[in-house]
Amino acid sequence: MLKLNSLLRNINKLKFPAIVCRNFSAKTEEQLPKLSSRQKTWLETQERYKNYQNIIYSSYLETQEEHMSYGLKRSLINKIRRDRKRQQNESKQGGLSTGSQIPNDWMEEYEHYSGAADENDTTINGNEVENTLGKADSTIPASNVPCNGCGAYLHCNHHTRPGFLPVEIFKGRTTKELKTIICQRCHFLKNYNIALDIEVTAESYVDTISRIKNEFALAIVIVDLLDFPCSIWPGMHEVLGPKRPIFVVGNKVDLLPRDSNGYLDHVKQCLKEEIIKTGFDRLNIKHVSLISAKTGYGVEELITQLQKIWAYKGDVYLVGCTNVGKSSLFNILLNSDYSRPQVSDLIPKATTCPWPGTTLQMLKFPIYRPSEIRIFQRFKRLQSEKFAKAEMAKLRLEKARKTGNIEDVVPMGTIGRTYIDNSAVEVADPFALGGGTQPITSLNEKSKEFQQARWLYDTPGVMHPDQITNLLTPQELMELQPKQMISPRAYRLKPGMSLFVAGLARLDFIECSSKDLDWIQAFLFASFNLPTLIVKTEGAEEVYKQYLNSPLMHVPNINENTKRPCDWPGLQCHPDEIKVKGYILKPKINELNCSADITLSSVGWVGLRIPVDTECWFKAWTPGAKGIYCRNLSLIPYAERLIGKKIRNSLAYNTSKPFIFKK
Repeated sequence: MLKLNSLLRNINKLKFPAIVCRNFSAKTEEQLPKLSSRQKTWLETQERYKNYQNIIYSSYLETQEEHMSYGLKRSLINKIRRDRKRQQNESKQGGLSTGSQIPNDWMEEYEHYSGAADENDTTINGNEVENTLGKADSTIPASNVPCNGCGAYLHCNHHTRPGFLPVEIFKGRTTKELKTIICQRCHFLKNYNIALDIEVTAESYVDTISRIKNEFALAIVIVDLLDFPCSIWPGMHEVLGPKRPIFVVGNKVDLLPRDSNGYLDHVKQCLKEEIIKTGFDRLNIKHVSLISAKTGYGVEELITQLQKIWAYKGDVYLVGCTNVGKSSLFNILLNSDYSRPQVSDLIPKATTCPWPGTTLQMLKFPIYRPSEIRIFQRFKRLQSEKFAKAEMAKLRLEKARKTGNIEDVVPMGTIGRTYIDNSAVEVADPFALGGGTQPITSLNEKSKEFQQARWLYDTPGVMHPDQITNLLTPQELMELQPKQMISPRAYRLKPGMSLFVAGLARLDFIECSSKDLDWIQAFLFASFNLPTLIVKTEGAEEVYKQYLNSPLMHVPNINENTKRPCDWPGLQCHPDEIKVKGYILKPKINELNCSADITLSSVGWVGLRIPVDTECWFKAWTPGAKGIYCRNLSLIPYAERLIGKKIRNSLAYNTSKPFIFKK
């Protein structure tokens, strides 16, 4: 979309009388004297794309003033007014708290850091980023010195590998100096209580998880709700064992749009069905939770179910792929009723992670035994807070109905502490000759107190083979991740048309079983930073080659100066055609819903709204044909409720607020 300030300047110059076709010459007007204003506008629409062969619609061109349609101009003006009002309200309220932040000068805390060569140097791989994590250099070999915190060998090759240190600190250090340094991940855990995601090889990941195969332990499988089943490790049910009890936790629920009042129950059902498809036994699934590690929603309920169902039977393991929120959930549980109150401040000092060639350990904390009196104390606290939370949620929803503010409808939650450690006594004067007690600064796992303890482990993440995030630069990953609740973008697709999502994915509408069906509705759920294109399928490959490195498809940015993790492979087609048949999800409502979702790896998914008993065939394209699945139970079935009216003489619909209050 256009930047707010630049578009506002252009709006002041715009006037909206009756629709006028300014691009036609006087001769054209004489030849078409009887055309209505609607017909003239349609001709003007065709004129806007005359220089772009095979392109029928472009979200980028539609936001440029010289190509923008009249209807879209009106909708953008209304959207800008709403956004400006929302920003004013957020500035008054101070906005939402995003938790701990990484300062840009965090490297100054390292003893051997000599300072940045350029004070304005805040880039990674040539791309500007917020809160830079430092630079990586794959040409410098790794050291043989393990990190004092986690045991991983220190290096500066890649940000997501355990033991990483920025090249500004690592380069030129002697072995003696490296022995006094901890890695970047341990530094953030120690100073900012932030756990960075790390990647390990698939073989190392399987070895790590396999250690619990013969243990009596619970596995909490964490899934990214914006990217499943591509965030469920293939064959995990075999690695964990056939009788492994599991909790399924869907994270990032705050980013899902609300298409009905009971949308969370439907999301739970979809998540459970996809987990079963991956091979897990239905009887092994003890509970399904939806949480937001960002807003805290659902975490208290998850703790309650853990104490009720699993109690203190054995250890608990957090498992999942990278970027699903394991570390964030670990930090939340560490500072909740699930952890022993006296160890919350000690755990970050004992950071451990697995990596080939290092000691195989994992980040962990001791679970607080849920005795009857403790459960009763927690129940009383939750009951005392229940009324206030319900009233607050009611006020937020009423406010959302009036103002349309997204933040007021996002699922929110607070995580409290019931058990306060009162066992600490006043420490005697350490300088006194007669005595003095040294404060406890680390956790002694071998002490008698923890011999019979049950532990919660945070396992490392691994890149799913169907994910494409390893092909993108840090700046492109920022474009890929939505920052707030997703608003679906809707289009009318006809047979012979293809939908591009930037240069990352493509969906072809091949054919339809009904000859009377002219078009279907397709709903794209992806970051608004990714532009879209609708083209003729016969010329789709030419369009991709021509506009891949242009603003029409600005992700990925294929540039000689951009240091990419690897060469961009282009788009490959999935070998099988995808057949989707329309049906009614709830006959009592008698409302046509999305029949299925086609996932496009880490990019997002497309919901398809097809008439009942009508069959349609599609083909999907992603890099390496990765992450292409058909979810027959659509995650957001009533997406049509979340969009505005169709833009006149366009294939697109106006975007609306991503929530609605309707049964």
